[in-house]
Amino acid sequence: MPLEIAITQGLKNPESMGIFDDLEDALSEFNELINRRNWQKSVTTISLTDTDKKKCLAQYALQEFNHSES
Repeated sequence: MPLEIAITQGLKNPESMGIFDDLEDALSEFNELINRRNWQKSVTTISLTDTDKKKCLAQYALQEFNHSES
């Protein structure tokens, strides 16, 4: 099952950050992105999607601590 991690900036279509065949690898990368602290304010969500079934498995809305100060 190919899993895609994508970010969304405002109301734009999601932008792919990578596609993974292994669930453990996908979850590890998803977790790293969630904990990242230097996102631009325009980035609002990170999602993990099963591309075969076109189903969103997880979505995270970025919070204040995720965004950079600049």
